[in-house]
Amino acid sequence: LAFRLGVAASATGVRTRAIPGDDAATLAANIDAVRTELAGRASPSVVVVSAAAPATAMPAAAWAAKSGDPVLFVTRFGVPEPTRRAIAAHGHPRIYVLGPATTISPAVTRELQQLGTVSRIAAAGPAASAVAFARFADGRFGWGVVDPGHGFVVASPASPAIAAAAAPLSASGTYGPLVLADSRGGVPSVLRDYLLDVRPGYSSDPVRGVYNRAWIVGDNRAVTADAQATIDGLLEILPVSQRPPPSP
Repeated sequence: LAFRLGVAASATGVRTRAIPGDDAATLAANIDAVRTELAGRASPSVVVVSAAAPATAMPAAAWAAKSGDPVLFVTRFGVPEPTRRAIAAHGHPRIYVLGPATTISPAVTRELQQLGTVSRIAAAGPAASAVAFARFADGRFGWGVVDPGHGFVVASPASPAIAAAAAPLSASGTYGPLVLADSRGGVPSVLRDYLLDVRPGYSSDPVRGVYNRAWIVGDNRAVTADAQATIDGLLEILPVSQRPPPSP
């Protein structure tokens, strides 16, 4: 069974189910309804992102693929009715707002508090917000990646739609959050610092150590070859007595 989203064309020779929606909020709410139908119950958590800040919203796709939690859309200053109805159908869920107040205002979080328990996951800029989400944990919600031994998916904030295509990489294999390069395809300092924080080490034998891995999605315009080399170096296991290189 294939799912046809919005106005997408039907695939020939494949059984298809259409999920309608002429805008992001309506389509996301309808996808959530189908997910609830297929799972037999609504999820206890939802992720809310801004339709006007797609780069900041990108990491939510990876989490949705791993957890099954829906991603629902708001505007900077309001909660669209389809989103309101979708959240209400979850019965006062935990609502995780991904993005700073510059993309989702405090007025919106106050609206959302009428529908569930609200937590904001945010930092200044898409790359920093992605790292904040990668670190975040609240009970069973969130990656909570604060130690070595994990996978990462690296993508460009200039191509937000790639988050959907890359999402299965976060739901199988080495499982891991989506983190972001900078707009020029380089490694932002916040990502460099994060990878240094979770860099694996060994005391006597690297064979006994744990390892980090990364999928880099896109060509060398999305994430440059230099950035790939830097990320590769930051993932490498080191003797615990070896100091990491100084930040540039």
